This record gives sequence, structure tokens and C-alpha cells, in this order.
Amino acid sequence: MKFKYVGVDKVSGQKTQGEMLAFSKLEVHRKLSEQRIEVISINDASVSTFKRRKVKSADLVVPLRELATLLSSGVTLIEAIYALAKNDEHPNLGEGFALIAQKIEGGLSFSKAVEESSLPFAQYVAQLIKAGELSGKLALSLEKTATQMEYEQQIKSDLKAALTYPMILILSGLAAMLIIFFAVVPQFSYLLDNGNDLPALAYFVLSTGKLVNDSPLLVLGTLIGCVFFIVLVFANPNVRTWLLDKALHLPVVGPWLNEQDAAKWASLTASMLIAKVNLSAALLLSANSSGFTQRRARAQLMVKDIEDGMTFHEAMTRANLLPPTSLNLIAVGDKTGQLAEMLSAVANLHDQSYKRKMKQVLTLMEPIAILVVGIMLGIMILGIVMAITASTDIPI
Repeated sequence: MKFKYVGVDKVSGQKTQGEMLAFSKLEVHRKLSEQRIEVISINDASVSTFKRRKVKSADLVVPLRELATLLSSGVTLIEAIYALAKNDEHPNLGEGFALIAQKIEGGLSFSKAVEESSLPFAQYVAQLIKAGELSGKLALSLEKTATQMEYEQQIKSDLKAALTYPMILILSGLAAMLIIFFAVVPQFSYLLDNGNDLPALAYFVLSTGKLVNDSPLLVLGTLIGCVFFIVLVFANPNVRTWLLDKALHLPVVGPWLNEQDAAKWASLTASMLIAKVNLSAALLLSANSSGFTQRRARAQLMVKDIEDGMTFHEAMTRANLLPPTSLNLIAVGDKTGQLAEMLSAVANLHDQSYKRKMKQVLTLMEPIAILVVGIMLGIMILGIVMAITASTDIPI
């Protein structure tokens, strides 16, 4: 947290004031005492809670790149981290880095401080940093970490972009249905009171429209409740994992998700091997990063097979994480001592394939969304037409 203090310098006798990052007022008081400053007042200078925003993984990419640049320029690690802590635009992010710096000053290694940090670092970040510390190439490890995190954020953005347009179409269709219910259906609701023998579809459409107009607050509350329930359901990680596992077996969508996960696995493994992370640790962290239960289990089994004495290529073949072409490339890299480089090449190949398949998914999802909207509106219009023809004896 950030604190403002006012005090008197015991040496010069002059009044002094400033800001300090610390865990508590007690820590500020202790540090000022060490500087021979008699404390007059200490106040919280942090931004109020409602102005703060939660730190996301995407927020960490730029600071890690900046940290790598500062270290490459000869700035010490503590000075570089404290420079990142001076972030008034994102106080929570700044305070997170300030706490990391204080833990390092307290005797922890940078990798251990990151591992214990409240910032949302992925599991592999601490391992990459630890490898950089051991090899003396911390700046390079941080650059690799930022690149990997950026790649994973791009995958998430692509997935959201793929779903946005179909969702907009479906929501537009629902909005059009509500307009018809409120503006058009009431004009024909009198047909319910005429004693006509209406077809089932016509009766359903007119009755629903009458209910919507008679009890708009009830309908609105129900819609809000449904939206809230859906948000809660999808916020549950177990539900999301279950849905992803089911989607993995769907035609068109399944191959797209497989390519995406394969590219992510190969890219992360390559980054950790380049940073000199132990092979077993690299493979285990890459396995745990998978969002699909079955692929994660196969990747974890591969690590066990390698630890039991199986060759890397044999374990990869048994795990069935990649197609035969990619396995051949990895086998060549394993034999020539260029496994990390070949994994990077495989990651690029699967990334390109994933993007091609994403276009296929988008090409399929757009007409499906239009078809769904058309069916919903068509049912309503057909119900109204059937009600009119039934009341006027016009054949349809």
C-alpha cells in the first residue's frame, strides 16, 4: 500500500513529507525511524477502492517486457521492480510489484517472490524466472515469459472474437422478438377472446404476447434472472471445463480447439526449454496449462512415461497430443539436440493451422446464428398469420 507521511528530520530539524510503499503504517513508522525522522502523521495515500480495477494476466505482459528492458540496460533488479511499482493508473498492479520488491529485500529470490505474489502469474512464470536466475539470463527469460503470456492472451482474444458476432446476431434476434411481442402481437390478442378455434402455434404466440404485455415487469425480472443464472453457471470453472471437453469432440469445432491447445503446449514447452528449464518440469507445467481434461491427462501421463525411462518420441507418440507430421519434426529435433527449436517450429505450424480452422468455424457459425434467428422470428410471424387466417376462414 502507499502511505503519505509528515515528519521532522532529527538531524536538520526541518519538516519533511513524502510517500512510501509498505505493508502497514507500522512498517512506514519503522522505516522513517531508521532514517532518523520523527513521525508527525501517516495517512493512507492509496486510490479509493471504487477507482481500483482487478489485475488481469494481460496487465502483466507490458511490465514484464519493461522489466526485461531495464535489466538489459544495467538497472538493478530491485530498482527496476520499484520503478514498475510507481503505477498510479493501476494501483493494484503497482502495489503487487512493490510487495515483490519488499519480499526480495527480505531475502527471497525473485522467482520465489513471484510464486508467492498475489498478482495473477501463470504457474510457469516462476519456473522461467528461476531458470533465468540460474543461467544468468534473467532479462531473456522475462522476455520469453512476456512473449508466451502475450501469445496465450491472443488465443483468448481470438476465441472471444469468434463467438462475438454469432452472439450479437442471436441477441439481435431476441430483441426483434421482444419488439414483436410488445408492438405487433397485442394488435391481434383480441382473437383469443373471440372463441375461435386457433391452431396450437397461433394460440401459443398470442398467449405469450399477451402475457408479456400484461406483466412486463415479471418478464423483465425473469430475463434478468436467466441472464444472471447463465453468468453464474459460466463463471464456474468446472462448468467451463465440462463444456470445453464436450466441444473437443464436435465436428469442425473439435479440430480447431485441438490445434489451439497443441500450439499452446508446444509454444510453452519450447519457451521453457530455451530458458533451460528441466525437461520434466517444463512438460509438467505445459501439461497443467491445458484447458481440456483429456489432453491434460495424456500430457501428464507422457511426463510419467519419460520419468519411467521411455524416450521422448515414444512418450509423445503414446500421448497422441500431436499429429504424425509434428511428431516426426520433434523426433528430428530430439536426435539433433535442437528440441526447443523444433518445438517452436511445431508451435508456429499449429498456430497457423488453428487460425485457418478458426476461419472455418466462423464461416459455419455465422449462418447457423442467422438460421436460429430466422427460425425464431419465422415461428412468431407464422403464429400471427395462422391466427388471422383461422379467424377469417382464409385457407393457408
